Amino acid sequence: MSTDYDRLPFQPQEYLARRDALRKLMAERGIDACVLNSAENMYYLTGFGSLAYGATSLIVGADGKAIWVMRLTELSNIRALKGKIWADEGVGVRDGQDYTAVLERTLADFVPAKATIAVEYATVQTALRGFIRAKDDAVLNASGLVEQLRRIKSPAEINLLRKAGQIAAQSCRDGFEALHEGMTDTELAAVVTHSMLANGSHRPVKMANVCAGPRTARAHVTWCGAPISRGELVNIEPAASIHDYHTPIFRFYSIGEPVDRVRRMFDVCKEALDEGFARVRPGMTSHEAARIFEGVIESRGFAEWMVTRPAYSIGASFPPGWGEDDVMAIRRHHDVVLEEGMCFHVTPCLYEDGIGCVGASMPAVLTAGGFESLSGDEAIFGIK
Repeated sequence: MSTDYDRLPFQPQEYLARRDALRKLMAERGIDACVLNSAENMYYLTGFGSLAYGATSLIVGADGKAIWVMRLTELSNIRALKGKIWADEGVGVRDGQDYTAVLERTLADFVPAKATIAVEYATVQTALRGFIRAKDDAVLNASGLVEQLRRIKSPAEINLLRKAGQIAAQSCRDGFEALHEGMTDTELAAVVTHSMLANGSHRPVKMANVCAGPRTARAHVTWCGAPISRGELVNIEPAASIHDYHTPIFRFYSIGEPVDRVRRMFDVCKEALDEGFARVRPGMTSHEAARIFEGVIESRGFAEWMVTRPAYSIGASFPPGWGEDDVMAIRRHHDVVLEEGMCFHVTPCLYEDGIGCVGASMPAVLTAGGFESLSGDEAIFGIK
């Protein structure tokens, strides 16, 4: 019996339910057609995720019909998925052709005259969004519509995140097992990456963050071929992928005892993690939950080095990163209410120049009884 490697991650009924949930939001806002361009949102709705060079858009009508506008060569993917995805029609744009002109013609053919159109603007780089304006009053901002639907993960989505979390945790354990004095951070990254792929991870959205020593205080800096010395803080942060659903995990190690400052920083972060797992529940606001984590760190005198939010949403991701901050996060001054089925990378961290980045991390799904691990391991500081 042959395996269908083009099989979608979820059953067709789940995608149709997502489409109809979007149609309901569109009807509530009087939108006749949405022009979507977020890779994550298009993947969430259809099961097709593109890493295509050039622009890709999905036009979704209020009647549930849809059409892709994408680079001509990428239409091979839609042809291959014909009959498997509900959005299986597309228009190709040749290299060198004016994409905007083709998109406008397609949209004009797809919807009636004077239709109310909504376009996603949130995919524009944050610093430039203020410069991007709709051409006329009939063009609305569709940003956030699909993200609202993506906040709560279905049981099938949680199952993929759990599988990815177990693979990511194993890659950290394998990295720790291989860790030895004089090993370079690049060699350690190779072990972590090989472990992820060997244990079933699909293509990760980006390579793992692997670094050692004070360089770890530089957020998201990664390997450079530097040898790892005894007593140095070692950071390993991979995110394994199953059908583009990514579960990250952050682990902290050293060969021999680290300096006392590192140990104290970790203990504070672990206390904050444990407190959050014990007290955060559905029905709280994001702000209320954030203050539980932050309150521990502040009370221990480490607030100065607490420069990130305690948790960010995780799910289906495409380059450049695996986080879903635009979907949900646990952070102060954020009043969105936490609900069962939300999934987070919970990672209270401290960054101190000259010392490094230290934290306590656990990917988790929020249940009625609180957070439940998606990785099945423990957040401990590993010492060889």
